[in-house]
This record gives sequence, structure tokens and C-alpha cells, in this order.
Amino acid sequence: MAKKFRIRIYNVLFGDAVLLTIPEIDAAGQEVTVNVLIDVGNALAGTAGRDDVFKPVLENIRDELGGKPIDLYIMTHEHMDHVQGLLHGARKLGIEFKARHLWMTASSEGEAYYDRFPKAKRKQLAALAAYDSVAAFLAKSAAPVPLGIQALLDINNPRSTKDCVKHISELGLDGAKPLYVHRTTNVSDHHPFRRTKFQLLAPEEDTSIYYGALPPRTLGAVFDGAAPLSLDAKAITPPAGVSAGDFFDLIEFRSTGMAANLRTIDKAANNSSIAIALEWNGWRLLFPGDAEEKSWEMMDRENELKPVHFLKISHHGSKNGSPRHQLDKVLPEQAPDGRPRFAVVSTREGAYSGVPDADTLTLVAGRAKLEDTRALIEGGWFDVTFPDDGGVPESHRSP
Repeated sequence: MAKKFRIRIYNVLFGDAVLLTIPEIDAAGQEVTVNVLIDVGNALAGTAGRDDVFKPVLENIRDELGGKPIDLYIMTHEHMDHVQGLLHGARKLGIEFKARHLWMTASSEGEAYYDRFPKAKRKQLAALAAYDSVAAFLAKSAAPVPLGIQALLDINNPRSTKDCVKHISELGLDGAKPLYVHRTTNVSDHHPFRRTKFQLLAPEEDTSIYYGALPPRTLGAVFDGAAPLSLDAKAITPPAGVSAGDFFDLIEFRSTGMAANLRTIDKAANNSSIAIALEWNGWRLLFPGDAEEKSWEMMDRENELKPVHFLKISHHGSKNGSPRHQLDKVLPEQAPDGRPRFAVVSTREGAYSGVPDADTLTLVAGRAKLEDTRALIEGGWFDVTFPDDGGVPESHRSP
């Protein structure tokens, strides 16, 4: 029977949790199974994220490991919808994991990293100040916080994220330290692969390139209602002596500016994602985390982006996560080798306005068999398997 490389994508609502089960060989040449876990988290806002979804997911991961440590854990970037699950499991469910090898995005090293990259530190401090300004303003507001803004606040919360990142940094088996990874990191002796080829595509070491300018608070376009980013001015009572029209204009002015600042902060973290391409028995697979346009641009510039047989769609199906120029390279209209291709999106409506983007998913579905976690029960999963004998890959849904 053919051995199979299996990709299991869990429905954690708006978030990512990916378990790779890979037929490999050990140092003695014996057949072994390697397990790679990429992220575990979801958003906290509205219906897009609930803690109870982690129980079936973490229990299944534990069962699949069969009491063994994770061979490689990859924390792609510092966002709650990617990092909070393991800490929740340890604190609330009594489910804990250890990892033989531990990769974390370079900037998550903290002060040691930012001391080496002062420009990145300046931009990060400016981003934190902007975040705190938005959070403080909304805490004092009488208006309900729009869902889109609440999602951005929760996902990018530096204090909540810090606890999760610290927990992940301590997952190393027998005290093994994490490797803080960027595109040019030397990962020799820090991975379980012998048969599997891999390439780190992102992030760049100096993350300052991912920070756009924090926009001034100027009146911008009103976002759509799927997950609104503007405050409902009608829900706020103007202070004495201030006309209702002027006051409502001020609220709209500030809220749209704050949304732009939060998106700038959000993009920088997304673009710091570890992106990795794997090749196993002729099958090529790409896991780009939540990379957005700037990271894809750098990946395209610094690497040869090649067509793949499997794509984990970036950033939960957003348009920004699948820029057309780079998508055409990794998923061209026709597969160069004529073999089947698969793509999976892990997403949920209600966190970000316009995410997932229907046009992006339609485009991908025209080029690969698209599996969407919204079709699953909460905590369920899709398996996509690639055989080592050149046979046809398949996808299956959990019971």
C-alpha cells in the first residue's frame, strides 16, 4: 500500500490549525512518521472565534500523536487567531504538548530581536502606541464597538498575544530552545526532515519593511456592513454645547482613521508570517501563514515561486492574502504536470469585513479542488493526502 503525506486542516472557525503527518526516515534509515503542527488559534470576536472549538481539535491532535512529542511546531506569526489554542489547552483542558523542534517567527524573540533591528523597534513602538490609543478611545466610548474593529483589537492584542507566545516558546522537549526563523535562517539540525525537501520563503529578517505608515485620522470610506469598521454615531449622545452634526462627524472621522491604523498594524504582523514550501515524492506544497501583498512581493523577488499541488490559502481567503500576480505563479491556470491540485481555506464570516473574499475563492476553485472549513462541523477537519507512488491525491472529511 502506498504511503501517504497527509495534511489535516481543522475548523477552528476564524483561525488556523494544521497537522502534517509525513512518512519519513530516521538517522538509521528506518521508516518513521513525522508530525508537524502549524499554529493553533482563532479570533476572539463575535461568532468568528470561541474557545470551546479547541477541545475536539486538541484532543484529536493528541490522539494522532499517540503520546509522542510533536516533531516540529511552527508558529507562523504573533496573532491570536494563530497562537492562543495551545495555551488554552494547557490551562483549561489539561492538554499539553511538547516539541522536538520549535520554529517561531523571528520578531517573536522580543527585545533581543528589536535590539538588533532598531528601525523595526521604532515602527513596532509606534504601532503599539497607535493600538493603545484606539483601545483607550473605544474603552471610553458609549457606542458599541463595531465588530470589525473589535476583531482587529482582539487579534492584535499585544498583551494577550504575549502570554500565548511565551507558552509556545516553552514547548521544547527537554528544555529545547525555539529557533527564531526568517527566510535566511540556517535551520540545519533543527528539523525532522530527511526525505522531505523544504524551503523557507518568508519572512524577511528585518520586519521594518512590512510596516506601512500609520495613517493620520482622516475621514475614509465607510466599510461594508459584514463586519463594520465604523462606529454607529447614532448610538452616542453628543456632549452639552456640541451640535449633533459636528459630533457625529467627529466620531465618524476618528473611527475610520482608527480602523486604518489597526489594519496597518494587522498587515505588519501578517507579513511577518513564516512561509514554507515542502516537496515530498514529487508533490509540492505551500503553507504561507497569513502573508499579505508585501510578503508575497518579497517572496517573489527573493525566491523562485514554483507551481504547487497544494496551497493553504493565506489570511483566511482575503484578497490581500492571494495577490493575483503571485497566485498565478503558484497556481497557474493549468497545472504544468497535469496532475490534480488542492487548496484549503480556513475561514469564517464575521471577523473581518470582506474576508473571505468570494472572488478570490472562486478564482482558486477554478484551478484546484477547494476545500473550505465552513463546510465542516466546528472542530472537524479535512484530510488531503498525497501518495508516494504517484497515484491520485484525495481529500476526505471528518465523520
